Amino acid sequence: MERPWGGLTWTNQPHVQQNLQALARNRAPLTHEGLSQLTPWRSVAYLRDLLMQCGVLPPADRHLLLFQRWLTEKLPTVSDPECRKLLDLFATWHIQRRLRALAGHGPLTSSQTQRARNKLCLAISFLEHLAQRGRSLADCTQADVDTWYAGGYTARRLTHSFLRWAVQSRHMPTVTIPHRSTANPAPITQHQRLALLRQLVNRDDIPLQDRVAAVLVLLYAQPLTRITRLSSDDVQHEDGKVLVRLGDPPSPVPAPFDGMLLNYLGQRPNTKTATNPDARWLFPGRRAGQPMTPEALAPRLRQLGFPTRPGRTAAIRQLVLQAPAPVIARMLGYNDDHTTRLAEETGGTWRHYAPGDHSR
Repeated sequence: MERPWGGLTWTNQPHVQQNLQALARNRAPLTHEGLSQLTPWRSVAYLRDLLMQCGVLPPADRHLLLFQRWLTEKLPTVSDPECRKLLDLFATWHIQRRLRALAGHGPLTSSQTQRARNKLCLAISFLEHLAQRGRSLADCTQADVDTWYAGGYTARRLTHSFLRWAVQSRHMPTVTIPHRSTANPAPITQHQRLALLRQLVNRDDIPLQDRVAAVLVLLYAQPLTRITRLSSDDVQHEDGKVLVRLGDPPSPVPAPFDGMLLNYLGQRPNTKTATNPDARWLFPGRRAGQPMTPEALAPRLRQLGFPTRPGRTAAIRQLVLQAPAPVIARMLGYNDDHTTRLAEETGGTWRHYAPGDHSR
């Protein structure tokens, strides 16, 4: 470690010593299941990541393990045994099944598992809502559902999953689930986008890490979930040109952002301790082998005045006006249908051009 004091400080904490002693003396098996018996969970998660990075434990999806641990603590708080049984079935056959499917395609994010937690919590609240009206799920009526959503549709929208599962599993009568549009916020204007990009060049008071992330949002329309999964290998410096690999082919990085990106590579954070000394992540996190999470990056950009979703929407809409939608899709890792639809909405004319060589 370049800075061993941080490691010494960590191992000197009483709860860390207690957990390490439990593993060393075999009071807790050195397995994922054994670690799940230890507390506090944040410290255990940090220790688990270190052990996986060093090859002591086999790889496992950390967010899935954290959700399973949370679930074993949450379900016993439901006092009604019938409701607890229903919720256990919902968590097993719907929520965890979906999380495992997502984990099969790539690491889960904390936002995905938080969404899963919210689904279960809203299912618990809905069953409590029925109990207050003197009903069970089996005799739930349309009026019960409508009254539930009338209390705040947006906050209770994730109840959709539980109700659909309950109807399909015949745990409740067929009901109509209300639907309202929850479209993305309006994009910022092109003038605002360019002004923000100029700030990224001129404002040295903003950490370079945040400026680079904001450039990837405002210049290349990248979501934070993909930005945080980029590696330093995705930045290429060839023949005096800087490229960033977001799709195929890699996208050129114009000046002065190319110099900013190269400078950042030499001063990435969280690489001075034993956690991520050899990390290839473009944005290394504080946990072993893990990148920074979108949930950690989003508030930083928001507090600095860089809107992520409206800025990303503005960027992709401008890009499909400058080049054919399929080209933009391949370079930036978007779906062809999505960029084509955006091009039509923004009045793009590239689709009217006939294919072929137009240089003559």
